[in-house]
Amino acid sequence: MYAASHCVEYYINTLWTENMIPSSDPDSKTNSSHRLSSFIKMNGHDFTLQFENLQHATGRNKTWLCQIRRVNGGEGALQVFENEGSKHAEEICLQANEVAIKKADRYEITWYLSWSSCERCAPQIIEFVEKHHNVKLNIFVSRLFRHQSSSHRKGLRALSQHERIGLKVMTLTDFKDCFDRFVGEGTGFETWADPPGNSEIYAAILKEITGADPRLPCALRLPA
Repeated sequence: MYAASHCVEYYINTLWTENMIPSSDPDSKTNSSHRLSSFIKMNGHDFTLQFENLQHATGRNKTWLCQIRRVNGGEGALQVFENEGSKHAEEICLQANEVAIKKADRYEITWYLSWSSCERCAPQIIEFVEKHHNVKLNIFVSRLFRHQSSSHRKGLRALSQHERIGLKVMTLTDFKDCFDRFVGEGTGFETWADPPGNSEIYAAILKEITGADPRLPCALRLPA
């Protein structure tokens, strides 16, 4: 069983315009679903701390997961998850998706992960996608978690080989895109030291692990 999550969810239109409609719900601060207005998911400091793609990221002892869940090519729901106790961010997110997904609809889900999924989460992600044939999942990762471990490498290979899962290391463009959507501060994204170089290093490691160039977006056509 998965644990409950205190995630915050917003809705954003397909074009990601800035003309957002504030929630009319007076209790919106305690409601898990709001319209995008002046609210933000993460502040800039947390984003940089958690997503900085360092080769030795000490002190980052949990995973942050930023999700876009798009239904039938329409509006996308934005959510942010993090580890809670013994539950990993991916496990909590999968629980939320289990409740939200309906068989009659088609879903394209995008994840931005501060750490790649571990040996425990990778099989659960694959099981979720296998269970829901109307879902495709694209995963962007900032850093590779314990990539020298054979069990973690096995999990990454399994994810990369699934026809409805895309797996890719985040580039500078991806960091900016994630920041704009999930932070959106007026000052804009401020880069850290050498994100392109670190991305190239991680991308080369991921290619060596999976044996193939990362593919994204997931190309499979979902059933009508």
